[in-house]
Amino acid sequence: MLIMSDSAEVGATERKMLIQWCMSSQLFTDTSLRQTIERLYPADSMEDIQAEVDQINSMLSLFSLELRGCMNQTNGERQWAVVNTNADPISIGITPYSAAELNSLKVLIETIFAGADGNYAIDLHAALRTIANLGPSGFTRGNAQEFLSRLCQDGWLDKETFAGYVVLGGRALIELQPYLNGGYGDFVRICSLCKEMATCGVVCNQCQVPVHPYCASQIEQSVGALSCPKCHQRMTGSLRFGPGEIGVPHSLAGTPQADRSGLSLNEGSISPSPLPSPSPPTMPLSPEQREVARELFGIK
Repeated sequence: MLIMSDSAEVGATERKMLIQWCMSSQLFTDTSLRQTIERLYPADSMEDIQAEVDQINSMLSLFSLELRGCMNQTNGERQWAVVNTNADPISIGITPYSAAELNSLKVLIETIFAGADGNYAIDLHAALRTIANLGPSGFTRGNAQEFLSRLCQDGWLDKETFAGYVVLGGRALIELQPYLNGGYGDFVRICSLCKEMATCGVVCNQCQVPVHPYCASQIEQSVGALSCPKCHQRMTGSLRFGPGEIGVPHSLAGTPQADRSGLSLNEGSISPSPLPSPSPPTMPLSPEQREVARELFGIK
């Protein structure tokens, strides 16, 4: 029996359809999630979206999957993705990228995230040159453009939000946080207001804490001026970082370069468990897993 939400009106069929939609969508906004719930669930049956996310995760956890979210740093809307919480040989085997493509993505992520200027971005033309140079023999600029578009469509990178620049996509910010925190901790910035990772925004010139653009706008609307959430001083003349900005360079003092060079963004790190057409789990299933899988995937 599928786990029911607090509302008895939400049945197994509706929740199964919602989970299948989440897995096939790969990366989606809070608005899209709410609209899908409204279409699938009976009227007035869903009061707390987080409660429904918790119910979904209680089922997905059986297969080492989790629905996670992060805030869009410029407009404040939450983005969601189903992520793999336990990289294993099975998840590695279903990655849609070749070894060469994974290496190109690894280099792009490192270049974007650990850039000396602290802007978490790479020029679009530089990104294309990087992909072309790392590609197999005969790999053209057209091939590089197609692969970059694919990475953006899959949510790993984003070349639309900031014209002329490539930044980390919502899916990368959600799914690769353990990898980024573990391997590039000296380059991680956390917004002082919302406590989520910040790759664009402003830095207080008094205590050097960062604030997202959206969070900064919320502070201004609330108190009438931009003040630091930590030291409460006016953030006048604060430095800005992000695509196209002057930037706030990272201090490389004490950065464990040797440790970072030994990291590998392997297939397990970025293999997305949700595929466009989700495949049923192929590992041996416990009786509890089999019951859930029968509902989700039609396994007998």
